[in-house]
Amino acid sequence: MSVLYNQFCITDVIPDLKTKAIVVVTNFKVDASTVDYNTVSLYDYKDTGSQIAEYDLHVDGKNICIMLKDYPAPNTKFYLKINDIYDALNRKINYAYNDYIVFNNDVTTEVAILSPGFRETFSNNEIDIELKIIDPLEEGTYRIQISTDNVFFKILSTITYNATSDEIAIDNEAVTVSEHSKTEGRIKLKSIIDYNGQLYIRARAEREDSEVSRWSEISSFTLHTIPIDSMDTTFLDSSLTTFDLFPDEFELASAALEVNKKSNIVDITDRAFYLEFNKEIKLPENYETDEDGYVLLGTITGFRKGLK
Repeated sequence: MSVLYNQFCITDVIPDLKTKAIVVVTNFKVDASTVDYNTVSLYDYKDTGSQIAEYDLHVDGKNICIMLKDYPAPNTKFYLKINDIYDALNRKINYAYNDYIVFNNDVTTEVAILSPGFRETFSNNEIDIELKIIDPLEEGTYRIQISTDNVFFKILSTITYNATSDEIAIDNEAVTVSEHSKTEGRIKLKSIIDYNGQLYIRARAEREDSEVSRWSEISSFTLHTIPIDSMDTTFLDSSLTTFDLFPDEFELASAALEVNKKSNIVDITDRAFYLEFNKEIKLPENYETDEDGYVLLGTITGFRKGLK
């Protein structure tokens, strides 16, 4: 079943020596107007902790890029503080980031997910995983993570592929690999995933714990391995009509909106509201998610009082 994670979070911070940048990866589109030298502060660890002026800030979708003017020397240490940034839905980041950043990473390998394809749907649990590798590792491993949420807080399983010995290790029995192969620029795995619903997958190259590449772009896919008729939908039978979803100046056009009694409102804007259910919900087979992982469940028509 699909589980949506609706908090705005930082999922990774990557020092990228090749591009003279520190890449801050989040799980939703960043509101660029909230990113400045007050909300994203970089300090020189050696120079009595003074804030560095020689860097630029750039927002690229879900990523915040801190671009240094010069290449940092090996093992250069910075201190990074991030607070009070918002995403495109006006949600404040749910925790401040305060940590040291060390530029000791010279892994230039790039990994991309070729399969499963983005939003691909499977009627069984046999999944072909294929990675595209640019500048492959001579020694090290490739780490593949499969998660039930798009910020990878709830990891279903992690697969590690040893680039030297050509061996596979898996940390959870929910995923098994029956075959694997490596050719120039490609790694292919035949996997069986014991799950029903939407999953997310990403991968990266690792030479050591402190020497890793950037995570690949996340791909999402869905497994329909349980017949829909057998799913538990009785919790939807107990519902209510609510007028609390809108500010006082709005009212519903009809009493057609029904939500679970134990559901709560995660966020509300002038265009949409977002519900977080207390149980996994059944989605139609042809449901679609936007690039941030949201599912459109329906539309609401409202009237502003006093309109003529």
